[in-house]
Formats: sequence, C-alpha cells, structure tokens
Amino acid sequence: MNVAVLHEVRSYSGRFKTYISKKSKNMKKNTILCVDLKTVMQNDVLLKKDKCYNGVMTRDGIDHYRFEESVRKGRPPRNPKLFDGKYCSLVHMQNGKYQIHMKTIDASTVADRQLLAYEVYAEVLKAFNVID
Repeated sequence: MNVAVLHEVRSYSGRFKTYISKKSKNMKKNTILCVDLKTVMQNDVLLKKDKCYNGVMTRDGIDHYRFEESVRKGRPPRNPKLFDGKYCSLVHMQNGKYQIHMKTIDASTVADRQLLAYEVYAEVLKAFNVID
C-alpha cells in the first residue's frame, strides 16, 4: 500500500518546484504546483491540516491527481516511515511531529566509539534532510 502525507495546497504562478537532496537516497521531494487534486475520503470531507492519510495517489492527467483513502481494518493508523538507516529511522506522527527511533547497537562489535558517534550523527543529519 502506498502512503501519502498531504499538506495544504496553494496556487502558485510557477509550474514545478523540485527538491532532490544529494545525501538522501530514499526520498525525492517534489512540490507540484497548480494542480487539481480530487480526493475520495472515508470520513473527512476535506483534508485536515497535519493529519496523515493512508491511501493511493494516482496521476490521471497532466495537472490532474486523484487520492483515494484506504479502508482501515480495525487497526489504528500507522506513522509513515520517512527514513530508514543503519542506526536510526524517522517517522511522521499523526500529530504532525517527527520522531527519531534509534536501532539496537551491539556494543561488542564497536571498536571506535568516536567513529560510531560520528556515523550516528551523520545519519541523523541525513534523516533531517528528508523533512521539508
């Protein structure tokens, strides 16, 4: 299932605004300007600010997009994972905030703690680059 995190849509005079981070291999950021977005929602009539929706987004024309919210089968909505690295992962919570989860580190395999600390620091920076 695809996961879409939607925010408010504003009209701009430009066509496309693209952000691609050289450091982030997993996520490609795009802001698509001046589009028609049709939504098919389960409960909400309009998209709510800072609320995550699970579903499928399709492009059915040059400037026409359609988002269909998926049916939840009794389980609460999950937080979409935006970054998954060797030492940490980054999720976007339902309240609009971001949370970093650290993974288990086997201390017996760590030869240089300063190098490990630097690698964790570098990975946290990569995770923050995913956030707009």
